Amino acid sequence: MDQSSKISPESVNSDIGEIQPTQSTRSCVCIRSKWMWIIFTIVIIASITIPTAILLTKKKNVVKTNLTPITMTTGKRSTALILTTIKSSTITKNPSTTTTTEPESMTTEAGCTWSQTATTIFGSQAGKPGSNLTLLDTPIGMYYDEPNNMLTVAEYGNKRILQFSLNDLPSAGTVIAGGNGAGCNMNQFKAADGIGFDNSGQLYVADYDCSQVVRFPSNSTSTTSGTLVGNVSQAALISVDSLTNDVYVASSTANAIYKFVNGSGLPVVAAGGNRQGNALNQLSGPNAVYYDHLYTSSLYVADTGNNRVLKFSSGSTKATNGTVVAGGNGAGSGANQLKNPRSILVDSNGTLYISDGDNNRVQRWLKNAKSGTTIVGGGTSGKASNQLNWPEQILFDRYQNLLVADRHNHRIQRFNITTC
Repeated sequence: MDQSSKISPESVNSDIGEIQPTQSTRSCVCIRSKWMWIIFTIVIIASITIPTAILLTKKKNVVKTNLTPITMTTGKRSTALILTTIKSSTITKNPSTTTTTEPESMTTEAGCTWSQTATTIFGSQAGKPGSNLTLLDTPIGMYYDEPNNMLTVAEYGNKRILQFSLNDLPSAGTVIAGGNGAGCNMNQFKAADGIGFDNSGQLYVADYDCSQVVRFPSNSTSTTSGTLVGNVSQAALISVDSLTNDVYVASSTANAIYKFVNGSGLPVVAAGGNRQGNALNQLSGPNAVYYDHLYTSSLYVADTGNNRVLKFSSGSTKATNGTVVAGGNGAGSGANQLKNPRSILVDSNGTLYISDGDNNRVQRWLKNAKSGTTIVGGGTSGKASNQLNWPEQILFDRYQNLLVADRHNHRIQRFNITTC
């Protein structure tokens, strides 16, 4: 073999020496590229996960807010009814929570109808009284907290105030006042009748037999003693103006409606108080009062003995004449009559919803109408699901269902809305 064609060890080593730096350089470049991709990936992941974690943390710390949808209605105002579902600011009153919101309303069409058979949501379906936390004895006053879907009930027979959740029926109630036997001490009732809440969550209870109104602090329990607001002879249903905290109380024997300004002080006469009679400035055994600060700024009175409902202007006094807006045609069961009206609701159009005690029905009375229509009940009293026995307070829940305190059947009936 030609010597010139041979590969010497020196030449091999020289070639290897020339190749090795090139391979090392390439390896470093590859490693740097990999690290750059790893760092880039980490940056991308961090840019996604960190803001997400911050957002989730913020969401956990956000206080839930109840939003009331606003329904815009075109055309004539009479095509819709705005049903006031609560008498004052919405208050959740239980041992753990107190929430205050602005008063809310509910929109329904004028032709709304309700089922003629009810569901018993509290108390005995068979109409029997009881004293455990799932039964009632002579329920009269009620208060509905729409955002939390809670119902508060005044029990005349059990001398206590119970609060129930409507979210998971059937449910047991919680005693938030009374339940300590019969008496006129500040932790007792003889005959709890009307109830209401002010805008700070304080509970007001009218005790019919003790002739007094007692205020309980927010989050009270059966062991809590209240504070005497004032004495009102045979204090019946009450209404609280959540804007001013004025408390209106119906006095059956004084034939008057009293007002406690800002929920305290000496009561002043807001309507009646001119002896028993049927003149427009007189009342006869009024059982209920409803102050509508949302729409009409008017005071409505169930003038029970005169079988009528009177409307008084805001700021009314003993000298103010009322206007008959329902009944007033003698006691009876006719469409233009009432017999012992027990409670009132008013909507944005001035339409009245009246529990007509002795007629065992709930009447709807349009503004300026000469007669009303029966929306549930009617006829003889009874325990069937389509019957009532002396209906007391009526309310609408958030779904527009009608809630009725069925006094002598010792139950709360819910008549579901069917068409609207």
